[in-house]
Amino acid sequence: MDWLRLWHDMPNDPKWRTIARISGQPISLVQAMYVHLLVDASRNVTRGHVTVTKEDIASALDVTDEQVEVVFLAMQGRVMDGDKLSGWEGRQPKREDSGNPETGAKSAAQRKKDQRDRERAEKENAGSHAPSRAVTKSHDRLDTDTEEDQKPPLPPLAENPAPTPDPKPKRKSRLPEPFNVTGDMRKWAAERAPGVSLVNETEKFVNYWRGNGSTKADWIATWRNWLLKAQEDANRRVIAPPRTSQPPLNMSSTAWAEEPIL
Repeated sequence: MDWLRLWHDMPNDPKWRTIARISGQPISLVQAMYVHLLVDASRNVTRGHVTVTKEDIASALDVTDEQVEVVFLAMQGRVMDGDKLSGWEGRQPKREDSGNPETGAKSAAQRKKDQRDRERAEKENAGSHAPSRAVTKSHDRLDTDTEEDQKPPLPPLAENPAPTPDPKPKRKSRLPEPFNVTGDMRKWAAERAPGVSLVNETEKFVNYWRGNGSTKADWIATWRNWLLKAQEDANRRVIAPPRTSQPPLNMSSTAWAEEPIL
């Protein structure tokens, strides 16, 4: 693949404005025509010379032949010298692939040779450092082993370890104000004391311990015991045998006087 070069200031070169002003055509057409001529000159047998016709340029850029003609005339003496592009030898190499001693461009074969030389040098350099790295690793291993050997042995585990001390007992306190019945407490009461009025028994519980003034370590456990006791009382009331009815006493009867006296 053949290439050509553009200079960095090419898009903003003031020559395009001059050519556009003289020809009366837009700068975009001037630049497009120059690029078209540049490509034609690069692929020409005599590089730097253009052979494309003005009609072909007009068709390629979708303009009239007259527009191409006036721009081409305005380019003369500025970027064109007849059918040759000005400054071609200074900006374009002879051939990139064949190299150019004047510009320092290397041929494809020379670039490939340089790449192979670099790869060969890198392999030789890596091979020369391999023994050194192995020795360094060996020394590191010896140093590590020495440090491990110097560490004191761990003491043996005791056969009968000391028992863990019991946690400190909770400190007793008065009934909290307010005494809130949580959702978990309600769920527990529904399962363990279904025959008890939760509101009434809790109110009696609070009133009793408020008036008593005692302290407890766990008021929730105390509340549960209270409800369990209330449930037991409710169960006894359910299973207790009914009382037998007795006839009313006859206060006017004197039969009692006839009973023997012991």
